[in-house]
Formats: sequence, structure tokens, C-alpha cells
Amino acid sequence: MKRFIWSILMILPLGALAADVYRSIDENGQIIYSDRPSDTAELVQVQRTVATSRVTSAAVANTSEADETASNLPLGAEIPREATPEEIASDRARNCQLATERAAAYDISRRLFRTDAAGERVYLSDAELQAERDKALADVATWCG
Repeated sequence: MKRFIWSILMILPLGALAADVYRSIDENGQIIYSDRPSDTAELVQVQRTVATSRVTSAAVANTSEADETASNLPLGAEIPREATPEEIASDRARNCQLATERAAAYDISRRLFRTDAAGERVYLSDAELQAERDKALADVATWCG
């Protein structure tokens, strides 16, 4: 029984690695990151895996003068690689789909709300609602255009 409990406790933190991250701005202009969506929050694309290579003493010894970046890093430092065109196209397509879905949802929604510090719903005025719809359409133009 103890092994079962320990195995469950060891697996639970892995769920946090797959959580989405949402970004919103409160009424004071402060940026807030959360794992819970709200109507004013937008999904942040977090790159969860980065291909890296380790700098070894042999790699540092074999670097040319033209490659100053790797030779200035300490041993064991990670060097991030550039995203491939396929990865960029895939991210762009995913962001286009999300922006299109958000714009469609905002278009059919009569009322949108944000959650205040006390956890209460604060409904957007007509002008604020139109501003959110315009921002959603601008996101579609950015990602899909």
C-alpha cells in the first residue's frame, strides 16, 4: 500500500508540466500570469522543450575564433538552437487557429467579463467588448495573414 501511495505522489507533479499558461492585464496595468483562463486572458505559447547541446571541454577546445558564443560559455552551459521553418509554420498555424476560435467566440458572445481581485465577475462595457473584439480580429490578421 505504501508503494502505491508513493507512486501516486511521484506522478502528481508531472501534471503541472503540461499546464497551459494564461496572460492578462489587471486594471492597474500589471501583467498577471495564471494557469486559469478568464475572458480577458490570452493563452501564452510556452515552448516546453528546447533542443540543446552541452558545451564540453573538447567542444570549447575545438571552437574557432569565429564562434565566440560557445567559447565564452562555461562548461555545461546549454546552447539553445534556432527553430526550424517547419516548427515556425506549425506554431503559426496553431496560433492562427486559436486566434480564429477566440474571435468567433467573442463575436457570438453578448457579454464578456473579467475576474477582479476578489474573484467577482466584472462585465465589460459595450466599448470594452468592442475593443476586445477588435483585438481578437487584429490577432487573426497577425497570425493568419
